[in-house]
Amino acid sequence: MEKIGDEYVFVKMIDDEDMNTRIVNRVCDIGDETSRMTNVKADCTLGQLHWEYPEFTKLAEIIEEFCIESSLEMNMDNKNHRHRVGMPLWNNLYIQSQKVISMWGTRSISEEVTTPHDHWPCTWAFCYYIDPPEGCSNLVFPTLGKEIQIENGKLVIFRGHLIHEAISKEFDGDRFCIAGTVVFSPPQQ
Repeated sequence: MEKIGDEYVFVKMIDDEDMNTRIVNRVCDIGDETSRMTNVKADCTLGQLHWEYPEFTKLAEIIEEFCIESSLEMNMDNKNHRHRVGMPLWNNLYIQSQKVISMWGTRSISEEVTTPHDHWPCTWAFCYYIDPPEGCSNLVFPTLGKEIQIENGKLVIFRGHLIHEAISKEFDGDRFCIAGTVVFSPPQQ
């Protein structure tokens, strides 16, 4: 866990090269589905990958588990919130029920960007990086004045209201990022 001011950013390293290879191949096979009409000004798939392909389903399960762990840790870090963790109804409704609701893959080349944006009202947003080329953009939080160094297998989750971007940089190769959003999903009555 890293705190940037009052904001939390959680990082987990994932060592699964088979999953990574399958993800990269799938993103390349699908290609650009958004015609650069989103914040991603590069090749970008639509947001249902985790429902359609097993390698993305696997990644979504890892992300959901990490969001639950991170939410518990964040609550335990605040003395006024610690009691929530021990309240089964609250814990089940708001922590244990978290689900990935959208997941897309991006492939950027030199100088392509992702413009500043957020994912509010989602609970969490995430970025997962696969074999980023040397010199490519890090994950930038412009309103916080902070960059997160990206590397192969790095999963970064952060609250959905945080503005983030990838800035224009010259580099060789393809920059792959799997991104998406997580919300709490209480059971329907």
